[in-house]
Amino acid sequence: MVSKPLKLTCIGGGTGLSALLSGIRKYSYLGRSGMQIVDMDELSAVVSVSDDGGSTGRLIDEFDVLPPGDVRKLLVSLSEADELVARLFEYRFSGDGDLGGHTVGNILLTALIDQNEGSFPKAILAASKLLAVRGRIIPASLQGNVLCAELTDGEIIRGQSSIPVRQNRELIRRIFLEPRQNGDRIEGSDSIECVANVDAVEAISNSDAIIVGPGSLYTSILPNLAYKEIAEAVSRSNAVKVYVCNVMSQPGETDGYSVRDHICAIQDHADISLDYVVVNNGLAPEHVILNYVQKQLLNQFSRIQVFVDEGALMIQEQFGQAIGAMGSLTKNISQISEEILHMSDPSRVQVLYDPEKDDFREVKVVEADVIREIMVVENGVELNVIRHDPQRLAKILFKTLQDHFRLE
Repeated sequence: MVSKPLKLTCIGGGTGLSALLSGIRKYSYLGRSGMQIVDMDELSAVVSVSDDGGSTGRLIDEFDVLPPGDVRKLLVSLSEADELVARLFEYRFSGDGDLGGHTVGNILLTALIDQNEGSFPKAILAASKLLAVRGRIIPASLQGNVLCAELTDGEIIRGQSSIPVRQNRELIRRIFLEPRQNGDRIEGSDSIECVANVDAVEAISNSDAIIVGPGSLYTSILPNLAYKEIAEAVSRSNAVKVYVCNVMSQPGETDGYSVRDHICAIQDHADISLDYVVVNNGLAPEHVILNYVQKQLLNQFSRIQVFVDEGALMIQEQFGQAIGAMGSLTKNISQISEEILHMSDPSRVQVLYDPEKDDFREVKVVEADVIREIMVVENGVELNVIRHDPQRLAKILFKTLQDHFRLE
């Protein structure tokens, strides 16, 4: 039995980890007893530093900084400052000018890095003071990297933002990291190893509980575990380990993945014995599911058009040499057709626990309705999507930890 607040480390990146931290900040006390289950001053959030898209990617290219985007989201999630300050931090400039697409928070973090002689940790500390953040936000590494995915056919996709939108939809075999500078892979870097931030390793080693996820499996969660020091620290730790599974499949990453597939991917990359997996059992509204299906279908038809155009160009330019290449195009189009057949079943879009398929021996399954419907704007278009509900997720995690540690 533990009688004091827990030292908690959360590992992930992006929107998923932001939602989790938001829930933890607001609901860190146990019901009637009023006991604080998590020591907010000892809370650590280990965040991936592989983002290379949007505003973040532009700042990386121009200023050679570590990605500020995911850190910005976590700062806002843990902020105790006036809501106006937090909203300002998330404000995104519109238009096609130099500031278009940038957020105030990303620009401010970049300025703080420059003011602190290139130190990302010092910039995060300064921003944390400005936003009255409780807890620590720790980059997984202080070294720039390019996230790479090796597919089952051996092709390598480089760049985090390129992985979900790749034309070749072979399954991802593994992800790994290569050093980068100014957004580009460093030539001759095969012998250079990407090294984890020692502060991240220390936080994990000192934890009572480790939460992995939620977040994009291959582009938010596994980039952290791609550092051997972090993977080994999690593996060695005696802390209780909880994985929060995604609620929706992600095109280009986890198409058709079951809960078991998610866990197997994690354990294929790191020798981690999970104690619990939190899975959603709430059904998403039908109109939202259909939106997901429609979006994925449009994406597939767009890919088919790309391959058809490539084939036509090959035949037009060099018929003889095009024969072999046409075989590859045929394979890709066939692959897309198979994916489209799967997508015609809306149940393939939402990730739900299936006792028959998701056979776990040592991992305890915790089922709960932890979703909410929200509206997001993508490329200027408003979309209704499903995300983890911060309050529901925090409550089920705290209940799990309470039962595990017999907190009273």
